[in-house]
Amino acid sequence: MRLVLLLAALGLLFGVATAAPLPADTAVLRINRLPAAGLLLAHGWRYHPGDDPAWPRPDFDDSAWDTLNPTRPRRELPPALGTGISWLRLRFRLGDSLHQRELAGRAILLGACEVYLNGKRLTRQGRIGATAAQLLPQSLLPQPVEIRANGPSEQVLAIRYAPWHPWLLGVDYKPQLSFRLYSPARFWQTQVVGGGSAPVYLLLFGIAGLLTLLHVAFFRYNPAQRANLYFARFALTLALCGLCYYCGATLPFATQLPNITLLVLSSLLASMSGLWNIRALYALFDSRPGRVYTGLWACYGLVGVEVVVAYYHPATFPVLGMLFVVITAEQLRLTTRAIRQGRRGGLIIGAGFAGSLLIWLVAVGFLLRAILPLLVINGLILVGLLLPALAISLFLAREFALDAELLQVKLSEVEQLSAQTLAQEQEKQALLAQQNETLETQVTQRTGELQRSLTELRATQAQLIQKEKMASLGELTAGIAHEIQNPLNFVNNFSEVSTELLEELEEEQAKLIRDAELEAELVGDLRQNLGKISHHGRRAAAIVKGMLEHSRTSTGERAPTDLNQLADEYLRLAYQGLRAKDKSFNAALETDFAPGLPLVEAVGADVGRVLLNLFGNAFYAVQKRQQTGEAGYAPTVSVATARVNGHVEIRVTDNGTGMPTAVQAKIFQPFFTTKPTGEGTGLGLSLSHDIIAQGHGGTLAVESQPGAGSTFIISLPTS
Repeated sequence: MRLVLLLAALGLLFGVATAAPLPADTAVLRINRLPAAGLLLAHGWRYHPGDDPAWPRPDFDDSAWDTLNPTRPRRELPPALGTGISWLRLRFRLGDSLHQRELAGRAILLGACEVYLNGKRLTRQGRIGATAAQLLPQSLLPQPVEIRANGPSEQVLAIRYAPWHPWLLGVDYKPQLSFRLYSPARFWQTQVVGGGSAPVYLLLFGIAGLLTLLHVAFFRYNPAQRANLYFARFALTLALCGLCYYCGATLPFATQLPNITLLVLSSLLASMSGLWNIRALYALFDSRPGRVYTGLWACYGLVGVEVVVAYYHPATFPVLGMLFVVITAEQLRLTTRAIRQGRRGGLIIGAGFAGSLLIWLVAVGFLLRAILPLLVINGLILVGLLLPALAISLFLAREFALDAELLQVKLSEVEQLSAQTLAQEQEKQALLAQQNETLETQVTQRTGELQRSLTELRATQAQLIQKEKMASLGELTAGIAHEIQNPLNFVNNFSEVSTELLEELEEEQAKLIRDAELEAELVGDLRQNLGKISHHGRRAAAIVKGMLEHSRTSTGERAPTDLNQLADEYLRLAYQGLRAKDKSFNAALETDFAPGLPLVEAVGADVGRVLLNLFGNAFYAVQKRQQTGEAGYAPTVSVATARVNGHVEIRVTDNGTGMPTAVQAKIFQPFFTTKPTGEGTGLGLSLSHDIIAQGHGGTLAVESQPGAGSTFIISLPTS
């Protein structure tokens, strides 16, 4: 739609009106009437290249200057007019009716100019520089040249002009410069965005609105085809853009603010329509929007600011122009790739884009040559704009029709299948009636068998639970054997040292002269050693007591339990138990115990059994990952405690093999195990879950990532 605005502006820029030519012997242009559409001042101009501050003065003698019609095509104008700074002067006399009225003039040109009336500069449009690089062209909204009422009977209009040559207009065009007189109210009406092609924009609004309703209906019928949703958004923004242009072409604005508002809205809507068109193509051709599409939306926010700035100041719309170039390139890329891949709809949409490009090129040629009226050219541009949209709509409508036809076929098949199913169902009902009697008899017989099987199953379950308990006891015993060795070694070592100290004490007591200080020191050392022997003896007794508590059936009596101490003890017992089986295995043990953790009413032996099971599984997982020979892998098992929302959490984490989601969903089911046959009963985690959830009112959950490790979380209430 930006191209529509550009071409409409160019059409207005180069539109030519007519004025009565001057007789050859007349040096002053007489203006007796002012047409409703304004009067184009085409004759009576005198021209001279160069620059002199005396040339705008009304008393300057310009009789030696060349006469010129600046509205002629460039090929018919002096070459110097298009290369550097030039001056144009026009002497005119207003008729009595116009002499008493205020008038407004507008210089329409490609470049920059300064307009003087009777030697006084009235307006400057753009910036005239000494070089082409310093020149800035006029803005989109030039200010009017005010000709006050009751001025001099003969007046001199002088224009200091410097041309600008954008690359798009390198071909012959008309005019290069023109000046038109208006009434002040009519001047502001010429600034409308629509530019006088209201029927074209109304047609655009109607067609795009119908396409919006059509594709919304398609999407509601088949939400799976999201291309209809995006294309409905494209058509809606296009319809609103056409409405903005139609309002600009028909509403009688008397200030520039409505024109600026319509220009900003139309530019934003035109840009947004292109973005939704690309999104529809992505969905249509099953492509994922990438960085290009994200970048286009990022640039979209700059369009409105740029249009407002360019409306008042010279600019060439770099962001808006680049945005439309990238949008067009992305549309062509998606369509070309779809054609190469042989996707359905690629040829139809490609033909729409090709036809649109051809029509636009023809319309630009007609506009630059001024061969056809602006309304006809805008109609061609509208056709070119709608061709890709109509091609996409045609394809989506065809897909909709094919889907409806396929649905009708499937509906017929379903009806036939339903009839066949009904007949088969009737046959089955007869068979079921016969089988029901047989089943009732069999149910009675098998109910008794199931009752007996249930009794046997309960007995077997009790045996399996005891087996699982004995299996954990075996692991615990191995760990305890290693763990109890340390306090026993301390007891033995301190006993030997105490014996040596007693021998030294006896030798000292046998001397005639005894050293009292040495005897006191030896007695103190003996007392200290005996204390350490007692301490490590109690440590060994506690380990044995814990083993006995684990081995016998729990009484179910709860007692205040220090979970930090319990978790630390069973972590080391589980590690020593695995080390007893495999001397080569080593792992890093990490603890993060919350200080001041409150005691929890729990059955210590049962919670310890759960922790022993979790630690054993963690060591098993890191050992399996270590056996894969992964470079740089360091087996690590950690335990952490924390107080969270009135609960105490124990988190057992490993960096082992991890578990997929499917395994996590079944990990607490009885008899489910990931270990090879013979290495596990599948009851450890199931019993652990029952102990925590049913026995203590807590929760046991798992978090795991395949190849990254697992975390089991025990949550127990504090009261």
